[in-house]
Amino acid sequence: MMMQDRLNVIKEKALREHIPIIMEDTLEVIKRILKENKPQKILEIGTAVGYSAICFSEFLSQEGYIDTIERNEDMLTQARQNIKELGLENKINIYSGDAVDVLPTLNKKYDMVFIDAAKSKYPFFLQESLRMLNKGRNYLCR
Repeated sequence: MMMQDRLNVIKEKALREHIPIIMEDTLEVIKRILKENKPQKILEIGTAVGYSAICFSEFLSQEGYIDTIERNEDMLTQARQNIKELGLENKINIYSGDAVDVLPTLNKKYDMVFIDAAKSKYPFFLQESLRMLNKGRNYLCR
């Protein structure tokens, strides 16, 4: 199955099951940013079924990768399956756990951070994200 066809299946299933995924207009804006900047490293807080990470992976530089964090076991299972089916295991790495616990353990730098998780934790996520953003060419999205 072609990537776009698989993405459509993932999106339709998520919408049917009321799983929150990135909205189309937001995705289009982020895609423009990614296309212009070809980030090497992206951090995503809130994987869900992996839809946005898969969409973002298309714009990574050759050696680029995405680290994404998810705490829900059902979502983790679906995300891993979706990523595997598209052959993106070498581009998308999932951290299993609550981002509140995982973020302080990360000592990497990222070109972009996409926050799409528990809204009540955004101040903490923002603080941790700013710590990990590369200086200069970087983006923080929500």
